[in-house]
Parts: sequence; structure tokens; C-alpha cells
Amino acid sequence: MRIPSLRDDHPRRDSTGRAPASPARPVHLCGTWLAISSGDQAAVLTALDLSDPVPVTMRQGESAWNRDHHSWDTDGHRRHTRMYVTPVLDGWTLVFGELPGTVPRADRSWARDVRDLCARLSARFGAAHLYGMSCGDPWTMWCLAEAGTVLRYYESGTGERTGSHPAEDGYRLPDEDEGMPPEAFDGIDGADADAVMARRAELYERHALPEVCYATDIAALTSVDPSTFGTHTRVSGQGVLALTALGRAPVP
Repeated sequence: MRIPSLRDDHPRRDSTGRAPASPARPVHLCGTWLAISSGDQAAVLTALDLSDPVPVTMRQGESAWNRDHHSWDTDGHRRHTRMYVTPVLDGWTLVFGELPGTVPRADRSWARDVRDLCARLSARFGAAHLYGMSCGDPWTMWCLAEAGTVLRYYESGTGERTGSHPAEDGYRLPDEDEGMPPEAFDGIDGADADAVMARRAELYERHALPEVCYATDIAALTSVDPSTFGTHTRVSGQGVLALTALGRAPVP
């Protein structure tokens, strides 16, 4: 199986060998991303055991992440070989991709690995948050850690949740339908995510229920929301694609 090259995106270079800068733009979110309270990209790479960074524009980095995440690679190998590390964005460094050390195992849950990773990173950088969204269904999650402690973990549809956080105040969690009439979803196919969400939005408005929060809402209140990036976003430094330990391993 071919491991995707960091140069698959053919990033252009200027006379200094760096990829040209690009303004921030809204990111299409499908998968997980870290937000680390640091402007030290080298330290972030070291903390995540990432190496061989290749400079890319933000568009190239986003494109690589989305292509890897939606890969048809059945064993998930491609998705775990590289990560996109952004420039500093409004004071935060974001890392997009499948997290090192969280490959599913029979003896340990992904949620536990995520909490341990965020706690470790927050002990080093002060704050480390993981967020997740799906572009194909309502799945969403967030893990908020500060000073070595996970304050809140929430994942929709799984029952995985610990702690609490004020960012959720005034919102309804995606899998909470308390306050709705018993017949709220009569006639709606539960497998049709768009229909469920449309009915839910209609009911929230009709019954004056709190709005649902997703990872982007929580990210906006606790770090930065990539879906709202634009010319107002402060960008400092250079984004890179970097190899994970799996990406450095010889091809079988």
C-alpha cells in the first residue's frame, strides 16, 4: 500500500523555499482537530511526535486533511500517516488529522486516549482542546483540558461524557430532547439525519427551547472556530504537513 507523500499536494515555493502565505478562510469540518494554546509550532510537533514538516498553504493543508479523512483506505492506514499543523490563528495552533496514539484498540477506548492526550498536552501548553464534527451525520464531540486536567468530555450518540463547562450554558446538547412532546419525531425516518435535524430545529423554535450546541459553538467560546475563519483572523507563521510515527514506518 502506498503511503501518501507529504508532497502529494505539490505546494509551490517562493525564493526562500517557503510555501506562500494564504489568508484564512472557513474550513470544511469533518473529523477531529486539536486547538493548542501555543505559538510554538516546533514544540507542538515534538509533543505529538510529528516530524519531517513540509510547508503548505492553509488551503493545501485543509485539502490534505479532508482527502485523508475521506480516504477509502479500508484499514485506515492512510488516515494515520500525516497531520496538518496550522500557523498560529488568533493565538492558537490547530492540528487536523487522526491523533497519534488513539488508533482503536480492543483493550482501550478512543475516548480514554483522547482525554489522556488532551490532559498531557494541556499540562505542557496550558490548554489543549479536541473538537470533532461530521459532514455526513450529526456526530460531534469536544474534550476541554487545562493545566493537566480534563474539565469536560462530551461525545454525541455514545453516552461518553465527563465533567462540565460553562461554554455549554444556555445550550441544549445534541442528544438531549427533554421538553419535547412524545410525538415530536412521528413520521420522521431516524436514519435521515437532515430530516431529523430539520424537525428538531422546528420544534426548538415552536417550543422556545434552547439552541443545540455543536463543536463549532463550543470552539468559538473556548478557542477558535475554524468554520468562521476569514480576513478578520490573525495569522502568524507557516502551516505544515508532518509525518506521524506510522507515516515514518517502512512500507510493508
